[in-house]
Amino acid sequence: MSNSFNLIIIGAGTAGIPAAIFASGRTNRILVVDAAPKIGGTLHLSSGQMSAAGTKLQERKGIKDSPKLHLEDIIRISKGTANYELAKLAVYNASDTLDWLEDLGFTPLKDHPVKGQAHEPYSVNRYVWANELGLSILKTINQPFEKAINDEKVDLQLNTRVTKILTSSSADIEGVEVINASGDTKKFFSSKIIIASGGYVANAKMYSRFSGHPAYGKHSYPYCLGDSISLGENLNAQTWGKENYLTSFGVIMNSYDVPSTVRLRQIHWPERRMPWEIYVNKEGKRFIREDEPSVDKREHSILNQADLRHWIIFDTEILENSPSIFKDFSKEDTKQAAKNNEPMFYMADDIVSLSAKAGINGENLKVTIEDYNRAQSDGKDIFKRIHMPKKIEKPPYYAIRSQAMSVSSSVGLRVNSSLEVINNNMEPIKGLYAAGEAIGQGALMGSSFCGGMLVTPALTFGRLLGEKIIPLNPISNTSEVNGPEGLEPTRFGDWEKNGRCSDF
Repeated sequence: MSNSFNLIIIGAGTAGIPAAIFASGRTNRILVVDAAPKIGGTLHLSSGQMSAAGTKLQERKGIKDSPKLHLEDIIRISKGTANYELAKLAVYNASDTLDWLEDLGFTPLKDHPVKGQAHEPYSVNRYVWANELGLSILKTINQPFEKAINDEKVDLQLNTRVTKILTSSSADIEGVEVINASGDTKKFFSSKIIIASGGYVANAKMYSRFSGHPAYGKHSYPYCLGDSISLGENLNAQTWGKENYLTSFGVIMNSYDVPSTVRLRQIHWPERRMPWEIYVNKEGKRFIREDEPSVDKREHSILNQADLRHWIIFDTEILENSPSIFKDFSKEDTKQAAKNNEPMFYMADDIVSLSAKAGINGENLKVTIEDYNRAQSDGKDIFKRIHMPKKIEKPPYYAIRSQAMSVSSSVGLRVNSSLEVINNNMEPIKGLYAAGEAIGQGALMGSSFCGGMLVTPALTFGRLLGEKIIPLNPISNTSEVNGPEGLEPTRFGDWEKNGRCSDF
């Protein structure tokens, strides 16, 4: 087979697969390469949460929604930090993406869509996922992807890592250089390349560079090595999104290693379990109203704490009378973990000893608990906390260390509204596009977590790129590369009056 293609897609995941599927309707010369031994990328680990407005699913359930309302929610939740053009492009095309998945057999959970879960809620029920989470999406899109491969429109090469994007002397995109599992290097040629190879959370050095923190959690897809950024930066591509770094509020790690796997996820959502405990930082001081209803405020509060950590502090009375802090981990389990000195669990008969074990400031913690106990008596808390059922005064005392972490990449390649990669001169690199986590989560969500705004835009942008970047001949009205007849020439970024993008 020839090593020349009409389109090369780097990455066979959430964005790359739809790009290949829809491009296969326009050409039979598509190369998809992925460093992993199987397709799917982060869909193997993802919760598969999607959000879309104006879907057939909403219509069947009598839910009135629109892309305009969806975009307004993104602006509200992100506090205006999401990229407006890209967010608009994503939400005005999201319903077509979810409808397409349903047409292929994707089945959302029965009570979906919902307003939210884990993140700030939407104003309308538009948040959806399926029983097998990300795998449900992968199984759905694998059907047409396999067909495109079997029809010999797509050449899939796994265990193949792109090491370089080739350019001409005039800096035009020419193709890629790759290395396979056997160590063989090859070159493939195309004037159009889509970078859809994911983020960098499995690359500790790059993660630290862009976040300013270690990658505490070992819960990332092992092939998210930052190749998208490395390949782009070699072409003087810009990155963006460093200011949008955000983590979850906290999880309990299995060990003190960095990174470590997650052992438990604390229930810190007041709507699921009202807090009985207090949260303190390394200095032994409270930093947030524990029953703060906004998950976004809780997540942002942890960014200002040393090592992105907090400690959950309580006593025997609270342990015995409150619901468990964890799902599928009982109060007795918590007690035994502390007795056994298991990592992150501490117990002592006095506050100073507890603090020494946990690694926090003991004198400050004593004052913090005294202040909280007074607030519990008179109902006047400095953080305006409302739910304060019991004082912390009966030994033994307990502390559990919670670690904030992130499993996605805030930073990515800067793109314009046509998803062309932008260089340091603020000019598009002709023929080079990016989608999915390669453009960074900050582009679509800003400095907040907006439900469904990672997976849905990745699918959507992959679909749009596959549909649009293979050119058509406007004179003969036929595709220059064996695509379908009767289509108009591609026009990127051409918005209709209602805000929907007609050609992209």
